Amino acid sequence: MLAASQTQPVALLKHSAACMVSARGQRVFMQLAEHGDLPLYMVTVQQARMVSSALAERLGVRHETPQAFIVYQGEPVIHQSHGSIRAEDLRAAAHQAARRAA
Repeated sequence: MLAASQTQPVALLKHSAACMVSARGQRVFMQLAEHGDLPLYMVTVQQARMVSSALAERLGVRHETPQAFIVYQGEPVIHQSHGSIRAEDLRAAAHQAARRAA
């Protein structure tokens, strides 16, 4: 995911499989797939706790779930958590990052 973000914005969701708020966040995040122009990555915290922790440290953002990011060139462009996850905000941030790169 970090390597892919070097050439284009990517979307990342860290979520919990045991949380209703995370389920809502995942549904919202999956709306990004509708246009198919943004690579999507998901980490389920219960299955990959070390990966989740490493991403929080690498991206410099305190761990929360659910937590959605747009990452470009290895850096978070935007991150949202819990009820503030909005597909249209994530999509707009990804498009803005792509335009800056062009």
